[in-house]
Amino acid sequence: MGVNYRRHSRIATNDARWPALRLAAKRRDKFACVKCGARGRLEVDHIKPVRTNPELAFVLENLQSLCGPHHSSKTAVECGWVQLSPARRAWRDLLRAPAQSIERKQPPC
Repeated sequence: MGVNYRRHSRIATNDARWPALRLAAKRRDKFACVKCGARGRLEVDHIKPVRTNPELAFVLENLQSLCGPHHSSKTAVECGWVQLSPARRAWRDLLRAPAQSIERKQPPC
């Protein structure tokens, strides 16, 4: 049950200019996600999608550095996937949260 979508940005990412442009965007954003400041593995994202704005594929001002989660959520919205309701999101976050210290009673010796 996978989702099939076309990567319209492939025209940019397969071009010889892309590596230098990608590095320039990361340098401009100080190698951090523009949404949360996370560092590490970053995606360079087209702010206005190449699908609707192919003329902006190689414009530095149309690029931003995003962490994996922010890039995934932005892509999901662009592809028309349904956003989680606030209640569902709260439940998901609760399940993902690290377990709090639970005091367990020691069995008697």
